[in-house]
Amino acid sequence: MYKYMRADTADDWKIKKLQDKILEIAVYVDKFCEENGIEYCLMGGSALGAVRHGGFIPWDDDLDFFMTPDNYEKFVQAFEEKGDKLRFFLEPFGKFDNMITLGKVRMKDTTYVEESLTDYEISHNIYIDIFILHTCPDNSIERVHQYIWAKYIIAKGQSVRDLSRYGFALKAALRVLKCFPRLFLVKYALKQVYKYRHRKTNLYCNYMGKAKYRRGTYRREWFDGVKRVPFETVMLNVPVGIEDFLKERFGDYMKIPNIERISREQHASIWDTEKNYTEYIEKSPSLPAKYVL
Repeated sequence: MYKYMRADTADDWKIKKLQDKILEIAVYVDKFCEENGIEYCLMGGSALGAVRHGGFIPWDDDLDFFMTPDNYEKFVQAFEEKGDKLRFFLEPFGKFDNMITLGKVRMKDTTYVEESLTDYEISHNIYIDIFILHTCPDNSIERVHQYIWAKYIIAKGQSVRDLSRYGFALKAALRVLKCFPRLFLVKYALKQVYKYRHRKTNLYCNYMGKAKYRRGTYRREWFDGVKRVPFETVMLNVPVGIEDFLKERFGDYMKIPNIERISREQHASIWDTEKNYTEYIEKSPSLPAKYVL
């Protein structure tokens, strides 16, 4: 029934079939990275799942990788030259002057629709995320500067999405941002995030993700190499300092969150491991493409 998921674990959230397909992408990327000398590691909830659950967090419907800018650019070049484009494609987000905020490797002929992205002209296939692990300055003033511009980029992207899930103050701020041109100051902001890339520092960061300032700042030695750990029925990479990373990122990372928090962590409103997302779009040529939710 499953290609990579453990058969003896519960499917209380009814997403094991989706997780199995996501893991199929991850297995391919893992092997591709090994063959091409590219280093990656699991990040965020995916790294947490590996340690706390031996695989996916049971309710998690995505999978996240970390790569440094150098490794990511090497990955993009290698994939363009010899990636399996019959099954997968690389979808870079936010690309300006060879800089990237987030990348996705998607599997063709599948469906993964996120309600807040239904109006975007993107491919809505099942994917794994690739986040950039940025060099972070040791100087606290420079670090705050980098953090503010990273969060500006995130906010600018959120401003054109569905705002219904946000509080009043944040919703008002995002509506103001929405009034400015789509890429207003984004290119400049990206340069502020990437500007320390070649500096020798003691820190990395993931300010382009959900983590706040302290929980998004990490010691470089935690990522000075990777190690293999079990993830469902396969082996994937985590940072060598995985325990320190998880403690900094999540605090008491072995504690299970409450049900309200869990419901906010899920992404897909529609998924299908066998049909392409275009089958979920109304075909009327006189109307904008809308998803049957």
